[in-house]
Amino acid sequence: MTYHKTVSFLALILGIGLFGIKSVDAKNPLITVPINKNSQLIAPSSSIKIAQLTEASSPLYGSWRLTFSAGGIVHKGILVMKGYYGVLRVWYFDPNLKEKASIDEYMELKSSSEGLVLLGYNPVYAETSVSHPTYIADNFLFSIQPDGSLVALTCDARERCSSVDIEEIR
Repeated sequence: MTYHKTVSFLALILGIGLFGIKSVDAKNPLITVPINKNSQLIAPSSSIKIAQLTEASSPLYGSWRLTFSAGGIVHKGILVMKGYYGVLRVWYFDPNLKEKASIDEYMELKSSSEGLVLLGYNPVYAETSVSHPTYIADNFLFSIQPDGSLVALTCDARERCSSVDIEEIR
């Protein structure tokens, strides 16, 4: 991620926290979200354990390109957040089908002592409502460290974890 993009993302996150911008219906979910067992998100490869997830105090608006991997397979996605909920469209190579696949999954914004958490749920075939039988929903942690650096991680329910590259879409 370039310096400018990192600064833009950091400014967005700080602005959300400082000004508490909220949409009138930003807290109205479309779907009830199942929270991970014991409200925990564990990233074993990074030794970060988020013990408690809470409601996010400020909404998140915008669009970003995400690149991460799961089981050695690179995933590219577009994340669109509209308050406390959003959608992530992901493209990846499906080794079972031996072809490129795309899914949509809903995202819910949460907060923790380690930073902002996006919990993925209900992965479906892109542009349908048909559940994907094998795709494991993604969870993300975005954290601004005391030195100003951004840490972005993803872990799925199988505890496959990866760093995440982020690029803001304008």
